[in-house]
Amino acid sequence: MYDGNYDLVVLKELVSGMDKIFTVVEVAKEKKVNIGIHYLTGEADIWWNTIKDKLVGPEFTWSKFLDEYRAQVYPVVVQR
Repeated sequence: MYDGNYDLVVLKELVSGMDKIFTVVEVAKEKKVNIGIHYLTGEADIWWNTIKDKLVGPEFTWSKFLDEYRAQVYPVVVQR
């Protein structure tokens, strides 16, 4: 579960764990976002519910989800 903690190590661990789950369970690309958002709680879940309508579509992938979330929580210096 991920609550929106701004600790970059915690976020990295979540992403790494989700990627492992996706590989072991052989999750199809189009299902990754739906499964990944299930693990969001607190501020992260609020963020997702606020922006999901403008992002979700056939081209919206797990990678794009992560890009959007990293842009939200990573300082600009870290993003570069």
